Amino acid sequence: MIDFSVNDSGDTGTLVLSGGVTIQHAVQLKETLLEGISVAKRLVVNLSDLEKADLTAVQLLCAAHRSLNDKGKSLDIEGNIADAWHSAVKDSGYTGCINTNDRSGLWTGEGN
Repeated sequence: MIDFSVNDSGDTGTLVLSGGVTIQHAVQLKETLLEGISVAKRLVVNLSDLEKADLTAVQLLCAAHRSLNDKGKSLDIEGNIADAWHSAVKDSGYTGCINTNDRSGLWTGEGN
């Protein structure tokens, strides 16, 4: 499930990914991330209830992370990062998002 909302001030968008987020959800996830990048200065992602993710989800979140950084915006994590996310990152061969500071632990698993 992909759920996106923006706070009243419009500066923070919250993206909650739960259940399975795989290639079948790629178009919806991409459109939601593009909306988040365009409307919010800060995108908060909650992966705590994620049960399954694949390379598509990893690639789209990496692209969003880089795009936000390029625009001087941030991507932050809310709550714990589910084991399903860490498994998808590891299985995909990701060692980090290029040219970004991973203070969230999204790519390395550190800090969570």
